[in-house]
Amino acid sequence: MITKNSKNILIADDSEFFRVKLSDILTEAGHRARLFNDGRGVIAKLQESDNGCDLIMLDLQMPETDGFAVLEWMKENNLTGKPPVLAITGAFEPDDVHERLRELGAAELMTKAYSPEQVMHRVNRLLFPDKVHRGEARLPIPIPVDCTTDDVFFTGHLLNLSASGLFLHTTVELQAGTIIQLKFSLPDSDIVMDVSGSVKWYNSLPGHENLFGGAGVCFLNISPEDQETLREFVRREMTNLGLDE
Repeated sequence: MITKNSKNILIADDSEFFRVKLSDILTEAGHRARLFNDGRGVIAKLQESDNGCDLIMLDLQMPETDGFAVLEWMKENNLTGKPPVLAITGAFEPDDVHERLRELGAAELMTKAYSPEQVMHRVNRLLFPDKVHRGEARLPIPIPVDCTTDDVFFTGHLLNLSASGLFLHTTVELQAGTIIQLKFSLPDSDIVMDVSGSVKWYNSLPGHENLFGGAGVCFLNISPEDQETLREFVRREMTNLGLDE
């Protein structure tokens, strides 16, 4: 999940804690973040002829110039969707707010309760829509995994899951082509998955324990029943998290 296609992301939030938290998540994933404490800095950046912005993460509730004001300015200046805006809120927003955001051109709305995995799910589908649409839906969810390869046992966490594979967060370096046995339980059920997979790639930052370092694994010889179980679980949880919109 550490991208080699680094993007420039603007973060506007009056909470220093949340600005830094988002910045840490994005930079751990390989992106570059520029931070502002309200919307005025975002507008000033967008006024630059070569602003290099790929995505804006915009808090709705800020003093002076809030997220709605930035979206209105972008619409008035024919910048709707250029770059896309991921709106952020610390509270439950009623339907009329969702409708106003759609009218102003916000691409998505995210609450501050999301995990790092869910943040990157939102970010990646706005930055890399072609990759998202090519494959199966991937559910961002942390689940402990027992792993065995070459008679070596270790534990890790899957950070996203689909019916055809998963991303395994681990500090154990795995070579592409390695066959690995994976055992994990699906949350809120008594279903235990025991499947083999093939490592397709491994990434990490040398000498650094990264939030998103690990391996992409494709399942091997998974039964149609287990695959359908995973597909239904992913579909249900994506709906519950509001990530299927």
